Amino acid sequence: MPKAATVALMMTLVLFLSLTLRPTPVAPPASPSPKVVRVVVDAGHGGKDPGASIGGVDEKDLNLALALRVAALARSYPNLEVVLTRDTDRYLTLEERLAVAHRLGAAAYISIHGNSFPQATRCGVETLVDTTRSPGDPSYSLAEHVQREVVLATGAQDLGVRRQPLYLSSCKVPAVLVEVGHLSCPAERIRLLSPAYQDRLATGILQGILEFLGL
Repeated sequence: MPKAATVALMMTLVLFLSLTLRPTPVAPPASPSPKVVRVVVDAGHGGKDPGASIGGVDEKDLNLALALRVAALARSYPNLEVVLTRDTDRYLTLEERLAVAHRLGAAAYISIHGNSFPQATRCGVETLVDTTRSPGDPSYSLAEHVQREVVLATGAQDLGVRRQPLYLSSCKVPAVLVEVGHLSCPAERIRLLSPAYQDRLATGILQGILEFLGL
């Protein structure tokens, strides 16, 4: 065989071997999906139960607006899922609300309410836990986080964490009821109806949840 043909044959063989013996690329291991933590946010009252009705404002509407805002803000956190007990104006029993948290095995349950008081001079934010929960209990810790962050976000008067008999006593997960302000306080009612102020309230509630969960 002529020398030139031999060289061409050898080059063809080398090219063939380099293509056929090339190692198959190995895909990098997939990053593990972040663990999703579920939290239930309850818009208090609803449907036939308006809650406090003061100055033409039904508490149930304020509660729902805030719950929807918290859920919307939470979508920015891929490892947190906020589930609402209601996203429309409908009535739920207290047992049905808690059942959502129990069915999902939620990490926490937060019920949002507007407050009212006989004296119109009483204004401010407070977060409630059931009397069965003492300082050191996870529910009490959740209440402290939510209360602190809502006050920081809004500058509202801090009425603190308070214990009182609540339906939350039968909740099997950490549970609190946050009173975001007094509809009976004229100045505070005006703020509560402001979309910008509602955003600050929702931000504070969500931040309290995140702090409690360590996210």
